[in-house]
Amino acid sequence: MAVRAGVRLFKRTPSLGGVESLIEHRRSAEGPSSPVPDDLLRLSIGLEAPEDLIADLEAALSSVSRASRVGTSIPPEDLPKESAGGSAVADAVVAAVERSIAPLVIARGGAVRVVGVDGCVVTLEAHGSPGAVVPIIPQIEQLLRAAVPGVSDVRMVWPGTSPVTDGAGDLTARVRRLLDDEVNPAVAAHGGRVSLVDIDDGRVLIRLEGGCQGCSLAQVTVRQGIERMLRAKVPEVLGLVDLKDHRAGTRPFYAPGKR
Repeated sequence: MAVRAGVRLFKRTPSLGGVESLIEHRRSAEGPSSPVPDDLLRLSIGLEAPEDLIADLEAALSSVSRASRVGTSIPPEDLPKESAGGSAVADAVVAAVERSIAPLVIARGGAVRVVGVDGCVVTLEAHGSPGAVVPIIPQIEQLLRAAVPGVSDVRMVWPGTSPVTDGAGDLTARVRRLLDDEVNPAVAAHGGRVSLVDIDDGRVLIRLEGGCQGCSLAQVTVRQGIERMLRAKVPEVLGLVDLKDHRAGTRPFYAPGKR
């Protein structure tokens, strides 16, 4: 599923009789009763240049390999002993993440792993666009609580970051700190960056750059990811405005039409 989410030239859809190259995960389409192996992807080759398709697949495979440390849960025995919260709880949390949460996030183009179980608090590390993870954090918490009744709170961080919890500084400083400390490390995995332009009467003006400019999921990142994070952690924020001309993007992570 992660390879399917990482390709850029292949369309992620069943055959529609067109001339585009397609990639399909049959087990997802057919459901749990499908006899098709879970690790099988079906490719239909279209009219694109063969070398471009090969490069696309190699890049997706390489990306999955690099992200594997983030996309899978840390085994309970590798969790810090001082924060393991008991081997039984850690075992149950890791199993729940691997069974139901990681596939859910991967299907949205991200990845997640367990980085800590401290008593009743579980810390997960997310990888990829905030738009892939932030909207389903309540669902993730619900799934974990149902699987492990002792879990009381789920905290989400991105690689190399810690949650912004203090309210020190003026509005501009707090928004810039959240963008730099939480948003940009997340979108950097897709070659992107978000720059703060201005704040006008509670509206935050930003520019999406790099792999985010022209990306077909840019509005998902903005509306379902960045805006939700800002409004939840900086109450003065009333809305978010993306000033970038996405038609001018030269290297979008997901090319237009590739979703």
